[in-house]
Amino acid sequence: MIVVATSGHKPDDERVYHREIKSLLNAGYNILYCTRWDGDMDLSEEHLRHINVSRSATPIKNYIQIIQNEVSMAAPADILHIHEFDLLPLAKQMKKKLGIKVIYDVHDTLRAMWATFSSKKGIMKKAINKALSFFETSHIMYVDEVILANRVIGQNYYEEKGLSTTVVENFPRKDRLSDTKQLTGTPFILYQGQISADRGITLLVDAFTIVKKEFPDVKLRIIGTFRHPRFKKELIDKINLSDFNAAIELHPEVHHDEIWKHMQAAHIGVIPSFATPRVSVDTPTKMFEYMASGCAVVATDVPPVRHFLNGAGVLINPNDVEALAEGIISILSNRPMFYELTTESQKRIQEQFNWEEIEGKLLKLYQKTMA
Repeated sequence: MIVVATSGHKPDDERVYHREIKSLLNAGYNILYCTRWDGDMDLSEEHLRHINVSRSATPIKNYIQIIQNEVSMAAPADILHIHEFDLLPLAKQMKKKLGIKVIYDVHDTLRAMWATFSSKKGIMKKAINKALSFFETSHIMYVDEVILANRVIGQNYYEEKGLSTTVVENFPRKDRLSDTKQLTGTPFILYQGQISADRGITLLVDAFTIVKKEFPDVKLRIIGTFRHPRFKKELIDKINLSDFNAAIELHPEVHHDEIWKHMQAAHIGVIPSFATPRVSVDTPTKMFEYMASGCAVVATDVPPVRHFLNGAGVLINPNDVEALAEGIISILSNRPMFYELTTESQKRIQEQFNWEEIEGKLLKLYQKTMA
């Protein structure tokens, strides 16, 4: 039996459930899937038992204990596959008690995330960063294999610690490829994902007001979850004060299948993030989803984006309202360009950047770990 545990992802997460778990089920594995999310969702089926607890009502220590209790009552577990660093204590406990093999799936670069989101300054920031590093370092000795969702830029921290790493990118499945789009009807711009200041959402709204003057019919839809209530209020106030507020739609996070419908309807998908430490090393999953959906992509020019999108999208300077607006306008005003970009994007998904091309890396890793 395989135990897959996540402390912060939605149960139907694109990577955790729709790619990795489905591939493991198709390969014949039995899975206990543990999630910690506010909401009702049961993904149980043959060979998959899903348990979910409330994130807001279940501290991480309690969640870890619940997983241990579930494992003790289930069939013997062969592998524990965790998706967040705060589940490393679970890895330690299950390794010591049961001798279970552990796979640590690193979606984001921990140190880059801390450097991006921490509000601490100076000595305090360094001290907390050191404590986080010590926490991870003191637990990864109980990890057998590390999966990285992003190709390594610079030093590979985990290999330096003597761990074997396998890069398994967040490529979409081929069945997500949309039919070829035409740049007709009402132009529709989409942002989907986490909504926060560092994602450049305010920048996007400012750029949209410039685009709107050139293309009066254009619409902007922003879909996702706000990280901070204060930013939500600031953004809503900004939109309401805009001359074009009726053309900007704010949607809460939607179900997995619904987000693909929004992307299939859009003409342009935007990634206006600032060049933060995290953005500079982690590849945005939404980029591949836009490409598969037939959207022309306008994105901040940072190394991980450039590696996959160069020649198949419009790359812009970070934190540049004029550049973002010009990038969008250049596509809306040039149908041949729209066709060329979307055709090349979908070709890359079809031939290279798809889950079918890389799921074998996941399955080989499981075979190696089970041996």
